[in-house]
Amino acid sequence: MGLPGGAEMIVVLLVLLLLFGASRLPKLARSMGQAGKEFKSGMKEGYKEEPVEGSCPFCGAEVPAGSKFCPGCARSAEDIIAERALKQKSA
Repeated sequence: MGLPGGAEMIVVLLVLLLLFGASRLPKLARSMGQAGKEFKSGMKEGYKEEPVEGSCPFCGAEVPAGSKFCPGCARSAEDIIAERALKQKSA
């Protein structure tokens, strides 16, 4: 079972033409292209890691720089960052 060939692609295009109509197909293709472009640009921006060092908002233990978990309550760095963001928004 390989990729669809020429005849199968023509059948798929005809079904799409019947479902969406001739006027909506270019709009659909354009929106799919823009979504792909936005996804690629988002992937290029990358993930910016926030520092975790300081006191843990859950247990108050001091978290060393570069640590992945709190030494006091074993919460992950992502949990600590999320909790700090929530406290900053509510304050």
